[in-house]
Amino acid sequence: MEQPSPSGEPAISLHDFTDIDHAVEPTYVAALEAFDRLPLLRELKALAVERTATGPGRRVLDVGCGFGLETLRLAPLVAPGGTVTGVDLSAEFLDEGRRRATAAGLDVVFEQGDAQRLPVGDDTADVTRAERVLIYLDHPDRALAEMVRATRPGGRIAIIEPDFDTNTVNVPDVALARAVLAHEADTAVVNARLVRDLTARLAGLGLVDVEIASRMVVFDIELAAQYFGGLGAAAARDGVVDAAAGERWRAIVEDRHRRGDLFGAVGYYLFTATVPG
Repeated sequence: MEQPSPSGEPAISLHDFTDIDHAVEPTYVAALEAFDRLPLLRELKALAVERTATGPGRRVLDVGCGFGLETLRLAPLVAPGGTVTGVDLSAEFLDEGRRRATAAGLDVVFEQGDAQRLPVGDDTADVTRAERVLIYLDHPDRALAEMVRATRPGGRIAIIEPDFDTNTVNVPDVALARAVLAHEADTAVVNARLVRDLTARLAGLGLVDVEIASRMVVFDIELAAQYFGGLGAAAARDGVVDAAAGERWRAIVEDRHRRGDLFGAVGYYLFTATVPG
C-alpha cells in the first residue's frame, strides 16, 4: 500500500486496479464508492441510461461491473420483466456484489469472466455497458467485439471512459504539473487515451448512431488529495522528476488540501451506439 495521502488515507494508485486482489481492499472499495458519488459522473451514467432506453423489460449486461455499484442501480429500472447481469474478473468483487444485491432485495446475476471473452451467448442483451474497463485491457478491441456479439441487432451499447491527458490539479508550478501529470497519463493504465479513437473503433465494428457526451468530472477534495497526492512520488520513483520535486508536489497538494482549496478533475466521455440489424 502507498504511504498516506494528504487526506490521511492511503494514496490511490490506478496501477493497483490491475491487481484484482489488491483492488478489493477496503481502501479501494471506498475509493470506488467515493468516485461513483461524484455528481458529474452520475450525470453521464444517467445520460447513458437515457440514450440506451434502459427501462422495464430490458436485458442489461454490465461488463466489468466490479462489485455492482451501477449494476444494482440498474436493476430496479428494468423491472418488471427485465434482467441485469454483471460480469467481472474478480471473484471477490462479485461476492461483494451478490451480498449487496441480497441485502437490497434485488434480483441480479453476477458471472465471473473476462471482458475480452464474455461468458454469455450471442444476442443476449438489449443493452450492454462498460465503464472504466477498456482503459485497463491489453486488447480493448476484443472486448468491444464481444460487447457487439452479446448485444442483439438493434440493441444499444454504452461506454464511459476517461482521457488521462485531461487530468488537472491546481499545483501552481506549471512545469512540475505538466511533468507529473504526463507521467501519470503515460503509466497509470494501458490505454490512457483510448477515447480519441473510440468512434473509429465503433464504426469499424459496424455500429451506427454513435453519439458522444462528456463531462469534466470534478473530484471532491478528499478524493482529490487521495489520488493526486501520490503522483509526485510516483514520478520521482521513475526518474521523471527528482526527489525534491516529488516532495514539493506532495507538500503543495497537502497545503491545498489543508486550506480547503484543492482542485482536481479529469475528463470523462460517454459513447453510445446501436448494433445494426
